[in-house]
Amino acid sequence: MLIIKKEFCNRVKMENNGLDKVLREMQASLDRHDIEVVTLIEPFSRDLMDNNPDKFIAKIVEVHDKAFKNAYADSAGKNRQDPFEAIPWAVYNAVGAVYPYWERAQKDNALAQLLCILDRLNYAYVNGEWGVGHTTAIREPLLLSDIAIARPVYWPGLDEGKSLLSKYPSFFEFQKDLIDENGMFRRKGVYGDFVVAYSLLRSDFCDYGENYVKIAEPSFLERTLKGIVAIRFARSDSEDDAKEGVQQLKGLLPKSVHDRIEPLRKEAGWVDYTKFP
Repeated sequence: MLIIKKEFCNRVKMENNGLDKVLREMQASLDRHDIEVVTLIEPFSRDLMDNNPDKFIAKIVEVHDKAFKNAYADSAGKNRQDPFEAIPWAVYNAVGAVYPYWERAQKDNALAQLLCILDRLNYAYVNGEWGVGHTTAIREPLLLSDIAIARPVYWPGLDEGKSLLSKYPSFFEFQKDLIDENGMFRRKGVYGDFVVAYSLLRSDFCDYGENYVKIAEPSFLERTLKGIVAIRFARSDSEDDAKEGVQQLKGLLPKSVHDRIEPLRKEAGWVDYTKFP
């Protein structure tokens, strides 16, 4: 999907010759980054599913930078301004697709690679405060929650979920447009699956939670709950805070998932943020 950044458009005089130039540049960039996603990143996503993925995890930054350079560098080798996020989004979600199946050490190695990419940027570009963001389009709950634990300022917030919920007066309409027959979000309607799922589950945002629990793909719902619990408890420093956190989540989440909160808290398994200072 072609996303036009507000900041970019505001800098361009929308005269006929200026507009034509902008559209030509945008189309050229769209074509290049689509090519890079297909020819470089999609094969890399299959490599990450290898039985021994460690050698490919170590190449995450290298693959990102190569695809980014091929898609966006000009003839002088300099990246053009305001590149679209298709390349980094594809990299993040290639990692996210296999992230739940890795051991903790592999997750940590992958997370370190992704943070090398994100830490180059201003946090406001990463979380979507400026532009469209990077973590705004990470679909996998366990990956996004680990990033948010290691770097809280990279959490994209729940704006996408709030925005979508404001457009649908009933869960039936929301489901019809944005959730497929398998209980997963439609790719063309939702960018950040975890963000939108979390929003649907929150009683202070809507009353769709129980309806969503009934139709959500079970493994994705479980990972969503794990991500929510991880963000709440990964930095908890006392048993009193833990008890308070459980009650807070019970106040936010549908009653049907309350019995999962405490087991997931005890299971832990989330990133140790002290390893990523």
